[in-house]
Amino acid sequence: MEFEVRESLDGIQVDAIVVPVPEGSDRCDPRFSTIANPLFASGDLPLKPLEILTIPGTPKILFAGISKTNDAEAWRRLAAAVVRRARKVKMVAFAGGDARSMVEGALVGGFSVEVYKTSNNKASVEKVIVAGADRKAIDDGIIVGESLNWARGLINEPSNRKPPRVMADHAREMAAAAGLTVDVLDERDLRDLKMGALLGVGQGSEESPRLVVLKHAGNPDSPKKLAYVGKGITFDSGGISIKPAEGMEKMKYDMAGGATAMAALRTLALFGARVNCMAVVPLAENMPSGRAQRPGDVVESMSGKTIEIINTDAEGRLILADALAYARRLGATHLVDIATLTGAARIALGPFRAGVMGNDQAFIDSFLAAAKRAGEKMWQMPMDDEYRDLIKSTVADVANTGGRFAGMITAAKFLEEFVGDTPWVHLDIAGTAWNDEERPWLPKGPSGVAMRTLVEFALSFGSLQ
Repeated sequence: MEFEVRESLDGIQVDAIVVPVPEGSDRCDPRFSTIANPLFASGDLPLKPLEILTIPGTPKILFAGISKTNDAEAWRRLAAAVVRRARKVKMVAFAGGDARSMVEGALVGGFSVEVYKTSNNKASVEKVIVAGADRKAIDDGIIVGESLNWARGLINEPSNRKPPRVMADHAREMAAAAGLTVDVLDERDLRDLKMGALLGVGQGSEESPRLVVLKHAGNPDSPKKLAYVGKGITFDSGGISIKPAEGMEKMKYDMAGGATAMAALRTLALFGARVNCMAVVPLAENMPSGRAQRPGDVVESMSGKTIEIINTDAEGRLILADALAYARRLGATHLVDIATLTGAARIALGPFRAGVMGNDQAFIDSFLAAAKRAGEKMWQMPMDDEYRDLIKSTVADVANTGGRFAGMITAAKFLEEFVGDTPWVHLDIAGTAWNDEERPWLPKGPSGVAMRTLVEFALSFGSLQ
């Protein structure tokens, strides 16, 4: 999708012009009042948010309802809804609005999950023109939107096309293009580092694990280093504790945290952000076989702590345990992990909010503030000491699951064992990373949730260094 800035709409030749109509308002851009006033009088306007009224002509006029909040998220959704609805429009112009957010939204709306259909029914908009916008705002929106879609594209890939070694190749290619440094650890490296938790998850698969590290050194003078640790399970069968067959095909998205962390690094690098940030992404395929780890096994993590495997389907926290320890070894002074970690997150918060936990309230507060600025909904869950009792083991230092009760919290308590006193935030996106129902601004499939928050948080973190 191509983007262009024009000083005005005068003499513009496009297929359609989008005219925002604020929710509950009786007016819109005065340049279109001749067309709009009779529609207000007849009750055809105003519109509910994301409703679109098309007036035929050359060009077409698309009156589009926008939420009365009039914030960045409202403009993102409006642009995405227009692109998704404008199937026979190649060139579209927006008559004002938040330029950066609209560019992000247009790219998000233009994303198609139908890449393997021989007749791809993707959106047809090829060029977007924004009148009176700042070019930097457009360019920043392109970077964010393309990074989101890079992550969504990886998440949408079938698991047979993205085993750990292939995911690592994608990371290398992206890093080279974005100007990031990259390091990929293979199975021999992981054994040398004694990453028994990560290796244990991957041992049932023919595809060996990997660990990817991306680095952006935007402020070499600062001692602070922020690490984004993203879960990268390229397919999750549950292992020996195998999942039900229904819905298992969606488990290709169990690497969404890893893809999102890497996409955030891409964005920061292209922004030239003045922050030191790394993405640490453990990659494994969780499969049942004669070599797979079993319930009752005990593994030794990189930190030296031993873990009793109660349920092999609680695998994400295992690979994150070693990755968090490795991030600390690399010098991370602050940690954020992001993972499609628990079904309990969806039970507790539904498909609308991600769960946030951590060990440092000031750090959590700054992260939640970044999420609010980014327009992404998150909710802090408790981390009382009593929850640690649920993951006690009789044979090892800790058990990898605490059973049905408070599953999102006990998973976080497990991860807390591996962060020491490093300020840490845990983000569980299991309920929000995959969109089960089509929405006006978003197709079914990968949502790209939390990438904007990670970028916003890193930018604010850098400003405080």
